[in-house]
Amino acid sequence: MLSYDGSPTPRSDLNAAARGDPATLRDPLSRSIRSHPSHERAALANALDDGLMPDEVARILAGRRVAEAFPIRWGESPEAYASRAVAEMFVAYLQ
Repeated sequence: MLSYDGSPTPRSDLNAAARGDPATLRDPLSRSIRSHPSHERAALANALDDGLMPDEVARILAGRRVAEAFPIRWGESPEAYASRAVAEMFVAYLQ
């Protein structure tokens, strides 16, 4: 039997994010970066395999982590993320 929970859903984090509160935006991003190291490793390996040099990748990232520069989409596998992130790295490199 399904039951309905009538308690309100906490929306304070979502509302703060919608207002652009930097402290709120920083926390979820840093948590997602730490929780997906396999995505970052896959993207870096693909970038080097596809011909980018380590110094070029470093310039593209400009001190950021891969997942910070190219956010991981919800449900995206490491392989799919790596392919998309490297494509976006090449676009950033050419600009």
